[in-house]
Amino acid sequence: MGTYDVMQVCMNGHKITHSYVENPEFRQSACDQCGADTIHKCPECGEPIRGKYLVEGVASVGGPDPPEHCHECGDPYPWEDEADQFAEVDASVLDDELAERCLSEYESGHYQSAVRTAFTVLEGRVRDKGGFPQGLSGAKLMLEAFNADEGPLSFGQTEGEQDGVMFLYRGAFQALRNPVSHRFVEDVDEDYARDAIHTVNLLLRLLDENTSA
Repeated sequence: MGTYDVMQVCMNGHKITHSYVENPEFRQSACDQCGADTIHKCPECGEPIRGKYLVEGVASVGGPDPPEHCHECGDPYPWEDEADQFAEVDASVLDDELAERCLSEYESGHYQSAVRTAFTVLEGRVRDKGGFPQGLSGAKLMLEAFNADEGPLSFGQTEGEQDGVMFLYRGAFQALRNPVSHRFVEDVDEDYARDAIHTVNLLLRLLDENTSA
């Protein structure tokens, strides 16, 4: 018969190590993917999370994925609660393409990547609707697309509203997309990513409602 080592997992469900006991050098106090705190025991009952199954004299390669529930008390681990909550509450209000491309990243705790992906969806939609080449992107694309003078996607009843729309789209890229695309941003946690995704969702909705396909 064999024994289980212990698994360490971040609060968002990223596996740190399945050999917590055998290889203590792999332990981390924070996740190197999303920055979340890590645990190796069930928060409810304190039972160690099962890691790699070890049999004496038998080589073991790889290990299990993070479980959804504690094998001792049956409670869901933190990463399972958060993923279910987002999928059930928010997915239905998102743009279809946005939900398809961002939800899996968000639910797995890849918050910075989810924000980048959301803006990639918006960028692609603007480029397609305006007939712009692939080489034009980001804030410059928004400026050309929504420019009040000749932007093909400009909308608003007054010049002031048209300028506001252009600044809204351009500013979103400069203030929200650029930081997460150019460097690691510690503030991109679950709440930030959710709000950024819903900001992109609003911009997609305004774009679709006010421009032709």
